Formats: sequence, structure tokens, C-alpha cells
Amino acid sequence: MPNPFKYGGIVTGKDFADRKNEVAYLMKELTSGQNILLYSPRRYGKSSLMMVVLEQLQRKGTMTVFIDLYGCASEADLVGKLIEKTVVPAYDTVDKIVSFFKSAFSGFRPEITVSTDGSVKISYSKESPILAEKEMSEVLDAPEKLARAKGKRLVIIFDEFQEIRRLDGNRLENLMRSSFQHHKLTTYVFMGSKQHIVEQMFESADRPFYKFAKPFPLGKIPIVEFKHFVLRKFKETEITVDPSVVDSVLTFTDGHPYFTQQLCHEIWSLAYERNSVKPSDIQDAIESILSIHNDLFFRTWDSLTLPQRRLLFALSRESMASSIYSVPWIKKYGLVSASHVKRAVKQLVKIGTVQRVNGGYCVDDIFFREWIKAKSLS
Repeated sequence: MPNPFKYGGIVTGKDFADRKNEVAYLMKELTSGQNILLYSPRRYGKSSLMMVVLEQLQRKGTMTVFIDLYGCASEADLVGKLIEKTVVPAYDTVDKIVSFFKSAFSGFRPEITVSTDGSVKISYSKESPILAEKEMSEVLDAPEKLARAKGKRLVIIFDEFQEIRRLDGNRLENLMRSSFQHHKLTTYVFMGSKQHIVEQMFESADRPFYKFAKPFPLGKIPIVEFKHFVLRKFKETEITVDPSVVDSVLTFTDGHPYFTQQLCHEIWSLAYERNSVKPSDIQDAIESILSIHNDLFFRTWDSLTLPQRRLLFALSRESMASSIYSVPWIKKYGLVSASHVKRAVKQLVKIGTVQRVNGGYCVDDIFFREWIKAKSLS
């Protein structure tokens, strides 16, 4: 019997942990044409949530596109993905694709490659990976022209939108805003996992996307809702679990979607043979996960400076720290000074070991936090 708790990738259908209210809210906003800024810390399930929303939109006849900017190495990559994922699925023959290109573009001519299995790939290449502004405007307006041609609403999701900064962000932000603000049938969702960056992009008056999208911060799954999901998964696979054990799991993970699924996955594996969960399975599962990831955690720890280690050691003692620059907090954990803390936290946030959430800081990985707590700095 397959393990019912899935983590590490996008989940939909019966593996998706509800979020009924969030799905209903996004469906209402997107079908009405409202652009959305969806952000949360990493591994809260943004991509899974949007995939569920996209499936429902598609069933209602809305065209949808999902573009992961984290995988775009250049502006040319972004151009290729935008055209390939938007135009190609909308037409069933190469002739129709070419016909649309002729009607939509004047100076821009992407390359069309048809593989032996009939799939079509769109790319753009020239000596310079940067398109002229006129060409780029045509590319950015193509989705709206497609939506008009089809007479349907089109929803485009840009995942990890803050990565646009790596692709000459200021220029692209300006060009995107200039085009997107005129689109009537195309709705945009901008997703990000670095809260302070995406908030700056959409809340700073001097940035192109200022107030362009409605903010929607994605929180953790409500504990009661998540508890029902976990209990149902155990029941569906005929494994007995006391509700109090699930309460203990959710207390440990604080309802974090990814780490709850990860811990339940391990608990389920321990309980499978006997068809029941013991309270001691929680700690056994935690120890198993720490053992599995020990080498990875050690390599991460070994790569850090002493001030960074000291800060992580302090953060591991608190689920969320909001006063890390205060004198009492620095003295409490034997840190040197506010300037030392500032330098350390800046680098830890940059590499993703520490997350900044609502003005506070925490160790991103719950199990890495447990691993650190067991260490001694002496």
C-alpha cells in the first residue's frame, strides 16, 4: 500500500490538504480579473494550491499558464517559456501557431521546432540574449492577443517572481507593467517565497508594480482542518491513530504543511506493519528523519561561520524571534553585537537557512532546528 502522505513535490487531488477557503477565494478573484500577489515562506504549498486552482479554472473554460521563473537563466529563456506555454497549447497544428505569430508579432520571430513525437518547442536565440523593447512588448502582449483571439479569459502564474531581479529586473518590471496594465482578458498571479522582497516590489511607491496586484499572504493550514486531513489519511489506509497523537504531531510542526506531511510519512512507515500508531512513533520518526539528513545538515553547518552558527543556535531555541537586534536578546544568547547579528542573518536569509516572516526570523527547516538544538557550541 503506498504511503498516503506526500511531500517534496506538487500535490493535487486527494493528496492535497484541502485549503477550501483559499481555493474558493482565489477562484472568485481570478475569474473576476483581479491580479493577485500570492506569497508565503517556502514549502507552504503555494504551487500545489495554484495547481488545484488552475484545474478548477480549466474545467470552467479558462486558459491557464504556469511559468517558474526560478528556471529562467536569461531573458531569452523567459521569452521562450512565455510563448511556448501560452501559444502552443492553444493551437493543435503548427500552421495555426505560425498564423498566430504572423498576426501577433511584427519584428519578433521565435524559432519553432517540431520533435519526432509531434511536440512543439518555441525558442528565441541571437547574439544578445536581451530583446529590444519593441520586441519584448510584443512578447508580453501576446497572451492578451491570444485571449482575444480565443474569446476566453487567460490566467498566467509567475512562480518565484522575485527571481525577475536576476534577469535585469528593473527593465523587465517596467516593460511588464507597461504591457500588463492594458490587458483586459489576461489575469496575473505573482508568486514569491521571499516575503520582504515581493512586498518591496509591490508595495514601494517607486517600483513599477506598485499596487498592481492584490496581496494574498498564504498562511499555514488551520490546525483543525489539517487534523481532519491527517486522520482521514490514516483511516483510508486502515491504520489506527489516536487523535491526541495527531495533536502532538501538529504541535511539533506548528502546522507547517511540508514538515507535517514529512513527519506523518515517516510515522506511517513505522506503523504500517502493526496497523496502528504508537505515541512513541513520533519521536522515533523524528530521530529517523534526523539520521537520514545528518550528513546534509552537517555539511550545511560546516559551511557556516562562527557568528552564523551562534545565531542559528539562538534561533533554534525559539520558533520565531522578532527582537534579534535588541541588547537583551543578544546578551541572552551570548552574541557579540547587533552588527554581528545583522551580517550573520543577512547571509543566512540569502542562502535560505533562515526565513524572515512578518518581521521575525526562524530556522527554515524544523528538523534542522532540532538537529542544531542537540549540538553544543562549546
